[in-house]
Amino acid sequence: MVAEPAEKTAKKSTRGKRKKTEQEAVSRGVGRPARLSREAILAASIALLEEEPVENFTLARVAKRLDTVSMALYNYFNSREALLCAVADEICMGFKLRRPRAGQSWQKKLRGWLEDVHKLADRHPVILKVLGVDGQTTAGWLRVTVTVSRTLYDEGMRGKELAVTSYLFCSQAVALIMFESMGASFHSALSLNHIEELGAAEQEFVLDKLRPFHSRLTSDDILDAGFNELIEGLERKMAG
Repeated sequence: MVAEPAEKTAKKSTRGKRKKTEQEAVSRGVGRPARLSREAILAASIALLEEEPVENFTLARVAKRLDTVSMALYNYFNSREALLCAVADEICMGFKLRRPRAGQSWQKKLRGWLEDVHKLADRHPVILKVLGVDGQTTAGWLRVTVTVSRTLYDEGMRGKELAVTSYLFCSQAVALIMFESMGASFHSALSLNHIEELGAAEQEFVLDKLRPFHSRLTSDDILDAGFNELIEGLERKMAG
């Protein structure tokens, strides 16, 4: 049996590869890229989290949104927790801290950080749902919060005091932003729908001392006062 020339064999191999590629293209639509990718999974996950609580989030629900099977997602993320962490990192990578001016005080720097975190949460409310997954802090959120720790370190704070203070500052900031983002109705007229269930003296106090001001409060008022309290708390701590 006479062997085919190497050039002829190479041409057959090339034609075979081309035919296989064309068949794959036809199966998913000519000129259309493969549907599944890391970026597509993250986008679908964020969209799903915008609509439903994180407790309902599963790989199966993401896969259904992408019209595929959940096993296909495991090629990109090995667990639900890994995908949620990736979502948090994807959003946190968009965090841009304003550049501190020369000679800027630590108070101004941390106030700017608070406002920038609020802007991030305002643009991507999903971040408030996925900051801590399975008791772990994502790398993206660590990058965001390290600014606080470094600022306090530069002001002379060290050791356990630095760890506790930066943790409390960041967690209180997130709690304030989260509560105001999800519960602004607590200082609206709706919050008094059940006031009749209070005693007469309690009703009188709320209606006389609080209600006239509740209706005027805005989220900006709440966050501005809350951010000021956080900074003033640090000032008292450092002064002591």
